[in-house]
Amino acid sequence: MAEEQTEFDREMPGLGRACTVALIGGVLIGVIGAAFRAGLAYLGDRHLEFVTWAHAWPWIGWALPVLLGAVGVALARWMVRPQPLATGSGVQHVEAVMRGEAQAASIWVVPIKFVGGLLAIGSGLALGREGPTIQMGATIGSFLAQRLRCAQEVLRDLQAALGGAGLAVAFNAPIGGAMFVFEEVAHSFRLRLTMVTLIGSGTAIAVARAILGSAPDFLVPSLVAGDTWTLSLFFIFGALLGLLGVLYNKCTIFGLDTFARFSKIPIELRAGIVGAIVGLVSWFFPTLVGGGDPTAQAILNGGMALAPLLLILVIRWFIGPLSYSAGTPGGLFSPLLLVGACLGAIFAGALNTVLPEPHALSAIAFAVVGMTAFFTGVVRAPVTGIVLIAEMTATTTLLVPMLIATFGAMVSSSLIRGEPIYDTLRLRMLAGMGRK
Repeated sequence: MAEEQTEFDREMPGLGRACTVALIGGVLIGVIGAAFRAGLAYLGDRHLEFVTWAHAWPWIGWALPVLLGAVGVALARWMVRPQPLATGSGVQHVEAVMRGEAQAASIWVVPIKFVGGLLAIGSGLALGREGPTIQMGATIGSFLAQRLRCAQEVLRDLQAALGGAGLAVAFNAPIGGAMFVFEEVAHSFRLRLTMVTLIGSGTAIAVARAILGSAPDFLVPSLVAGDTWTLSLFFIFGALLGLLGVLYNKCTIFGLDTFARFSKIPIELRAGIVGAIVGLVSWFFPTLVGGGDPTAQAILNGGMALAPLLLILVIRWFIGPLSYSAGTPGGLFSPLLLVGACLGAIFAGALNTVLPEPHALSAIAFAVVGMTAFFTGVVRAPVTGIVLIAEMTATTTLLVPMLIATFGAMVSSSLIRGEPIYDTLRLRMLAGMGRK
């Protein structure tokens, strides 16, 4: 009891100031995150229109999205040159600061992440919006904490809490954003951390919803978990996705290593080549580039045949790691969700070719569960994955299949000793900074 009281007393000093920072920071990341989401939605529509327009000149039009991708991605990569911490997702830096392994980022990361993310994802790279919003939120939190002279341990809590608020805004998932802080970033529940996280996420999502509305990210029809016997299939499916998640992580790291291997080529030129390749893909498959939400929604609408699903899987599996290798601002979560949904629909569709009609599986249900299980296999944060997808799809009827599938993913990925992606990225970042 004495130890609990001591811990309570230790976190009480400065708690009011920390809550004030969380409130102010929540408002700021709510506005900035909403603007970022709106900007990406606008640019995504314009990119599709641009590629469609370019098809009016089939012999030369293909060069236009290639040129757009090359210039846009090269410019996005150039923008991070003065602030290398703005590269990639940024989640690994948020975690490193929480562990005391790195210093908080400069406030200049916020505009660089905002504009660079719009350029990169708007040019077609298969990256997620959540990476920039997480790091922008964390940077705002640490900046405000420094200005209000908060202690270092308070600053770490605030940057983690407002990073979670950024995730909440990115996916319209306030509880998922909070769980991300507790499970993935801090690996703990503490009084001060809990309070600033709830304040930050709650304020940010209230502001963002006032701007963008409160509709869930994905519209999913009413679903049922299915017969009891299908639960074993969800476990097998989850175990498979755990293995594939480890493989996807290796592909991501391979892409980063390959990109770094060509060090004699200027880094912006290398990034431009990546953008050009993705631009060429967009000429043939304009809906399969970018963040991937429209394609994920199409899968969740149901009725997609196996052939197009396999095509989506192959393309997104390839351009996801390729896009991340360029080092522009952009996250990993959104692309993972599309791959997971695609794998779920393929798994159900393949089994339905041999199962009798009365026992047909719901491709939509497996797509939703697939998002959760693949997220778990890659990130290794099962509770966060379950809560995020439940909020993003506004469905709770699949919680038991989600639990079973994420358990399967955790078992298989742990048995083969696959490292969570952000642990690997954090260690790479620290090695690049000359730290272990």
